[in-house]
Amino acid sequence: MIRCLIIDPDPSARKALSRELSRHEQFSIAGMYDSPQDVPFAVSRLTTDVLFIEVALPGRNGLDYIRTMENPPITVITTLYREYAVECFELDITDYLIKPVEPARLLKTLSKIERILPERKKHPLTLSESSSRPEGGGDHLFIRADKKQVKLYYSDILFVESIKDYICIHTVSGQYIIHQTLSGFTAALPQDRFLRIHRSYTVSIAWIESLSGSTLRLAGRDLPIGRNYLASARKRILGE
Repeated sequence: MIRCLIIDPDPSARKALSRELSRHEQFSIAGMYDSPQDVPFAVSRLTTDVLFIEVALPGRNGLDYIRTMENPPITVITTLYREYAVECFELDITDYLIKPVEPARLLKTLSKIERILPERKKHPLTLSESSSRPEGGGDHLFIRADKKQVKLYYSDILFVESIKDYICIHTVSGQYIIHQTLSGFTAALPQDRFLRIHRSYTVSIAWIESLSGSTLRLAGRDLPIGRNYLASARKRILGE
């Protein structure tokens, strides 16, 4: 069963989406709420596979809520507004639906969710695979690559690049490609040493050489800074 959380201030929109989801027996409703503040911790973090959320929430942008989640579930935007589509693209949003949502369009989204969810569940970020930060603030992590556990020192990681359902970890000694989300892997890194600059890139602050406009120079390579990451990146790098 695929558990869905719906966050939308419009009761009629919540009801309509819930009704459509109920037509598909493999989907269930974990909860429906007006705003993120109303969602119990157990629902938002422990029992949700898919988040359907409106961008325009009372007093808060739904995208800001998504940014606070270290490893968000599969997320689908359901909104009246088209202008957030580009911003959502940079946040790894699975789909963007304009209300009222047509049943045929929703069906395509649900089919996509069914395709990607098994892999998401099969490859979670766990301590056993050491794609997470060791307890105690250590100086390294382990990743599973080439059928073995490989030790990576944080100081050797240049940047991490998202490639579809995989990430490529660029280090001083080579590259490692593993099945993992960039959001999940970034959450496992020391936040004082690494910085997300784009939907496709997380970088080591120590290896940054220069910053010009929305382009960052790192280890001899130019990387783009996403529009929605630019202000926070400049603040972290330049102290602005």
